[in-house]
Amino acid sequence: MGSEDPGGPLSNPEFQELTRLLARYAEHELDQWDCWKLQTSYGPTYLQMSRELPPGWPDEAFTTIWPLPAHPEEDQHGDTNQQQ
Repeated sequence: MGSEDPGGPLSNPEFQELTRLLARYAEHELDQWDCWKLQTSYGPTYLQMSRELPPGWPDEAFTTIWPLPAHPEEDQHGDTNQQQ
């Protein structure tokens, strides 16, 4: 089975829309957990979404992506670009 090309990297507005839609999904659709597999040019990618912290994982290992960061200088991965 071939995989459809999803396009290039996400723009900042696209990433913001993705996080908004994921937040909506988590709020209204997610029951206990979901496990998804995406076919990519790098091979399969596995996504797991759960209402529970995975065993052995600290909360600090996860980046909060919703609500959106308050500072526009933060990039799509939550890192702050420090300019001086």
